[in-house]
Amino acid sequence: HPDVSSKVVTSINFSSSPDAHDRYGHGTHVAGIVAALTDNALGVAGMAPEVRLANVKVLGDSGGGSWSWVIAGILWAADNGVHVINMSLGGNTGSQALEDAINYAWSKGLVVVAAAGNSGSSSPFYPAFYPNCIAVAATDINDQKASFSNYGDWVDLAAPGAAILSTVPVGGSPIGDPSGYKNLSGTSMAAPHVAGLAALLFPLMPD
Repeated sequence: HPDVSSKVVTSINFSSSPDAHDRYGHGTHVAGIVAALTDNALGVAGMAPEVRLANVKVLGDSGGGSWSWVIAGILWAADNGVHVINMSLGGNTGSQALEDAINYAWSKGLVVVAAAGNSGSSSPFYPAFYPNCIAVAATDINDQKASFSNYGDWVDLAAPGAAILSTVPVGGSPIGDPSGYKNLSGTSMAAPHVAGLAALLFPLMPD
């Protein structure tokens, strides 16, 4: 997407897809919230104007995947200079290996952010539930918890997640749009607001 692509400095694929391209569209929308170009009179503006993106593909072209793919992506990020991990993904059942990967990234100084889930439930959602992951719920236009958002004392923060306009593929994807922009809702949209803010703060708080 022209509003995001120049921010991507590396791409790697841990899924069953043949390459790291986003054919579903979800990742492009999330990336735009963090990093869409600013002051270019095009589309939307991302949270962090000077951010660089690592496109770490851990879900397949239909949006599904396995924890082993996610774990591989977390470990790669931790070992390859990433400062903030955004995970707009999750499931109702975690694993010890997944928590170990989160803890490893945290121990290396990374900020790990994850979506709290969209079931309107207080039940744990992984990896957001883990202590060393910042769990992000979604708020609506009235700055209240969005009806779909998970909640509970395991949730750390809330951020805008209802009808968020951001970048999507122009065509050939399930959530694309000819304009290149689309409103989507979910804690997947809330998490990158937090990750983008973390990217802004990271240079000021290197310890």
